Formats: sequence, structure tokens, C-alpha cells
Amino acid sequence: MSERKTGALLSYISTILNSAISIFLTPFILTSLGEAEYGIYRSVQALTGQLAMVSIGIGTISAVIVAKNNARNDSKVKEEKENFYATAMSVSFGISMLILAVSCILFIFIGDIYKSTLSYEQIKLVQSMFILLAINVALYQFRDVFVGFVNGHEKFIYSNGIKVIRLLLRVLLIVFLLKRGYKAISLAIVDLVLSIVLILLDVMFCFTILKIRPKFHCFDKVLFKSIFTFSLALFLQTIVNQINQNLDSVILGAMIQPERVAVYSLGLTIYVAFNSLTSSVANLFTPEAARLVQKNAATSDLMKFTIRVGRYQFLLSALVVGGFISIGKEFILLWVGNGKGDVYYITLILMIPMAFALLLSGANSILDVYMKRLGRSIILICTAALNLVISIALIPVIDYWGAAIGTATSVIIGQIIFMSIHYDKIFGFDILQFARSVMKGILVCTIISIMVTFPINYIIANNIVRLLVKGIVYTISYCIGIYFFGANETEKIMMQKAMKRVIRR
Repeated sequence: MSERKTGALLSYISTILNSAISIFLTPFILTSLGEAEYGIYRSVQALTGQLAMVSIGIGTISAVIVAKNNARNDSKVKEEKENFYATAMSVSFGISMLILAVSCILFIFIGDIYKSTLSYEQIKLVQSMFILLAINVALYQFRDVFVGFVNGHEKFIYSNGIKVIRLLLRVLLIVFLLKRGYKAISLAIVDLVLSIVLILLDVMFCFTILKIRPKFHCFDKVLFKSIFTFSLALFLQTIVNQINQNLDSVILGAMIQPERVAVYSLGLTIYVAFNSLTSSVANLFTPEAARLVQKNAATSDLMKFTIRVGRYQFLLSALVVGGFISIGKEFILLWVGNGKGDVYYITLILMIPMAFALLLSGANSILDVYMKRLGRSIILICTAALNLVISIALIPVIDYWGAAIGTATSVIIGQIIFMSIHYDKIFGFDILQFARSVMKGILVCTIISIMVTFPINYIIANNIVRLLVKGIVYTISYCIGIYFFGANETEKIMMQKAMKRVIRR
């Protein structure tokens, strides 16, 4: 198997493993720490996560420029490579130092942020974890440039293999420490130690295997200008991601008790896992989007491509969301026990709008190929600010429901409504036709499959048995319905080929 295919396989394994670990390790951590300490840990984790907002996507930029330089064969490329390596490492180091500087300022105000919801001992715990996690974020940022160098040289087996190994080591270390009575501070220590080990491995790999030799020659104004807009867009996108995925927990930690933060964090864990698992589909089609743009494809061809990717995306998203609607209550009861019923509804409020927003993944790929990401980032940063305003206004009134409603509202307005208008303006897409074409057959089959499982609630009393039976019935109903009524001819052929490969094995 080639480097690219093996690396892609490891990437998928890493994504699935990360989602599974997030879901199945959470109950163990929650039980070991208790609701209050788990809520504190997630709140501090979210607070330090905001430090990543100063990132400019140096890893992504490095991968692109290194790959372009490696494709060249002229006399100046060696000098330009050395110059870029030195520049990128310096910028990455500078950002890491900025993160540490901002961390020092934030540390001063931690007591004021949490004084109304936490005790003196709990604030001391927050301060200790904040120091460790802030250093970890700074190291992660500096490591990002080396990851970009590795990916730019197309060493995907190493880069994605390291991700899998890190995930497995983290699980083993966390389970080992919590089983022996260690508390939340041990989780922060594990993450910091793993970051130190990984950055040492990456530096060794880059300098010994890839033979990277950083050396300043000059300040490249043309290169700086070409990447500035792209960096700004990535920076804005980072802010959006942090607000939608982490800031809720920070606000909740400052406004309500940590036990309530823990409940919301459970729903957020499932939402992030869903987002990570389903959003990976569009990445497979980026090279095809690049070929279409390179050929100056007509709007109709771009529309067909976007519809095809959107249907693949919706087939997966609808399967997961419909499955959670069917068995989510039973799963949460088995996952974290009684008294956490709100997690089900929080997750649905977050998950359903995102499932529809992901329909536009193909259009996002085309936008990136055209290097027109900035407009999208500006739209999303505005709606992320709306999320912030709604959350702060509603949390004192309706508790963690305000944070969920704020996030869902920002996704609906920004990623669905405004982005649809944006794509209509840029590409001339008929968005209503797009939506009908993508959802045709799939939405109806999903709704019917959910309804088929409802009678089982009144037939089977045992929670575990009911979960298994409903899950099996839903999956079979969905697959049969999609194959005979939901899928088009191309999708049926794809399913047939996949089934034949499975049968041969």
C-alpha cells in the first residue's frame, strides 16, 4: 500500500478512535473525578483552549508551501526552502511565546472569573491545571509547524501514525492514573508529558529524516503577501471553532455551578465527536474540487459536484443523527447513568443544525481551492459573536439551555442561511434546488426509520436490550430504505461495490 493510502487509512482510524475514546472514556473520567471536579476540568480545558485563537494556521500554511517547493526543480529552491523553514519556525515560536504571555495575564484574573461559582480550594485547583494546560497549548502551537513540514513532505504514515499512538497512550495513562486514585491534575500532566515527547520526536524526524536545514537569507515580501489573507481566514476560523466548541463551557463555568457544567460538557462531547466523524467526508473530495477548478468547470458542473458530496455527507449525517434520536436516551442512561436526561436534548439541539450545515461541505472545498475562505470566515465570526451574546443573555435565565440555543442559532444563521446566500452570490448556485437534490429520498427514509423504532419503547423494558434491538432495527430500516428508495443509481452502484468487497473478505 502506498504512503498516501496508508496515511489516509491511519487518518480515518485516528478520527474514529478519537471520537470513540471521547465518548467511552468520558463516563470513566466522570465517575473517577466526580461531577464537580470533572466540570472544573472541562471548564479549565475550555478556557485554555481559547488561547489557540492566536494561531494563524502555521501548520497548514507550512504543508502547502513545502509541497509547492518540493515540486520545483530550479536553482533558487534550496535557498527558498531554508529561508521558509527558518521563517516558519520563528513565527511559530513567536506565537507560542504570545500564548504564554496571554496565559500569564489570564492567570491573574482566574480568581475573579470563578469567585462566584467555586470555593477557594477549587480555584487553587483551577490555577494549577491552567498552568499545565496553557504550557501544553503553547507547545502544541510550536509543534504545529513541524507537523506541517512532515505533511508537506507527504510523510503521512509517520504523521498519522503518531496521532494513533498518542491517542492509545493517553487512554492507557489516564486509566492507569485514575484507577490509582489520582485526580484531575493528572489528566493535565498526561497531556503535557505527551506533548513534550511528541515535539521531540517531530524535531528529530524533521532534522534527521527530512534533512530540514533552516537558514535566514532574506525577508520574502511576495511570499508574505500571498499567505497573509489565507492566514487571516484561518485565524478567524479558529476563533469561530473556539467559540462554538469551547467558549460555552468557559461562560458556564463562570456563571453556574461546576456540576451543571459537567452535564452540558457531556452533550458537547457527543456533538464534537459527531462533528469530527462526519466532517471528514468532504476532505476526500478536495483533490477532485481542485481538478474541476483547474479545468475552469462551468457552474452546472460545480453544482453537480457539490450536490454529490452533499448527498454522501447527508447519508452519513442522517444515519448518525437518526440513530441518536432513536437510541440516544438509552445510550446516555447506559453511558453516564440516571439523572442526565438533559444531555439527550442538549446534544440534539447542537447536532441537528450542524447535520444540515454539513450539506454545504462540497461548496466549502471549492471555496478553499479558489482561496476565497476569508468571506466565509467573516460571516462565521459575526455569527459566532451572536452565539456569545445569546449565551451570556440566556444562561442566567435558563441555565445551560441558553448556551445550547446560542450555538444552534449561530449555526443556523451563519453556516446555513448566510453561507447559502454567499454561495449563491459567488458561484450562482440555486440553493433551493441544491437542498431538494441533496435531501431527496434520504430525509424521508431517516424519518420513517426513526418512527419504526418507537413501538419498541413499549415492548421491551430492559434498557440494554431495548438499545440493542432499536439500534439494529433502525440500522436495517435505514439501509433498506436508502437502497430501494433513497439512493440514486450512482449511489446504488457504489453500495453494491462496497458490499462485494466485504463479501470477498
